[in-house]
Amino acid sequence: MKYELFLTSAVLIFTLSGCGKEQTERIPDEPEADTEFVLELVITDSIGVELGDSNYVFGSIEASSHTAEGNILVLDRPACCVREYTPDGDFVKNFGRRGSGPGEFYNPLSMVRLNDGRVSIFDMQTGMSVFLAEGEWDGITAEIFGEPVMWLTAADSNRYIGTINDFEIIDDQPILTAYVGRFEINETEPSLIYWENSFVFDFSNSSQIVEDAYFAKTWASDRDGNVFLASRDTEEYLITGFDTNGDEFVEISMDLPAVQKSEEEIAEETEFWNQRAKNMGYGGQLNYQPDPYRWKIHSMGIDSQSKLWVRRGTEEIPTFDVFDYEGNHLFAAHIPSIIGADGLLWEVRVDEFGILAWSLNPLDGYQKLYTLELASN
Repeated sequence: MKYELFLTSAVLIFTLSGCGKEQTERIPDEPEADTEFVLELVITDSIGVELGDSNYVFGSIEASSHTAEGNILVLDRPACCVREYTPDGDFVKNFGRRGSGPGEFYNPLSMVRLNDGRVSIFDMQTGMSVFLAEGEWDGITAEIFGEPVMWLTAADSNRYIGTINDFEIIDDQPILTAYVGRFEINETEPSLIYWENSFVFDFSNSSQIVEDAYFAKTWASDRDGNVFLASRDTEEYLITGFDTNGDEFVEISMDLPAVQKSEEEIAEETEFWNQRAKNMGYGGQLNYQPDPYRWKIHSMGIDSQSKLWVRRGTEEIPTFDVFDYEGNHLFAAHIPSIIGADGLLWEVRVDEFGILAWSLNPLDGYQKLYTLELASN
């Protein structure tokens, strides 16, 4: 049974992509849509080509972030490596490559740059490999014996935030427990749990593991140990902030109207993920049924000024509400150059060095990584 769960999880992984302890609640007043002032995010540069130098051809971008010096890191899963580029887009080096030897990977799924500058890459076959900032492999800090830790973000003291699933048989029923927690660099069990959810697992229901486990929550964390956690919910917009001790210190909510997906959008989403599964070697249909409504919160990030960027899942154009750590709504921002339903398949990452974005389904058939910044007034 455990092996069967791992296969199911693997297919879904391949296919989908300083505050006080006193708790407060701030519910920002959202301006009317026709009067809201929205700042513009503009694309300033791109990395990636369709053909040519292999260091600039991406197979599938799974994650991106920055080094401690501000260089750009891109995890390319099919290439089995993390590539480093200068802010101007010049290739610097690779961390890892395909293979079974030291510092090599079969299926790298997540990465995180630690506070000391090292780069950690989580591979489903081998575990957590760590590389020195110079690119030299520094060993495996945590081996994999079950489910991988996914969607890594950096925390304090070389810790990271991620999600992991635990599977067991209880009273002859398969029970899956999903966690979002803080992990030590040498452990695959969370040292602090922010959220957990247990349910009877149906192997034939691909949508269940998406909605109740892997994609149930989204979060952002800073390098001081603060974590913001939100449900990917179609009815509620609610974010909870936790300090380094795991104590709640703020709740942020907004009143966003529910947005129903069109029949065309649902059909395209279903076909997109099923086709991507086939491209990754999965024979058959996923039986994945999209929710008829859009998430209210898509994803989050934290910038260099401790501002929380929260992407609205309801908008086709990538749109962000930006808050301070007390929950005050500072401004909204969007990327007007990304238009139409294709914007729903863009990933955007905000960290202390800037904003990076890429399309999961690029119109020109190959991926680029884009750098963005707020437009000058």
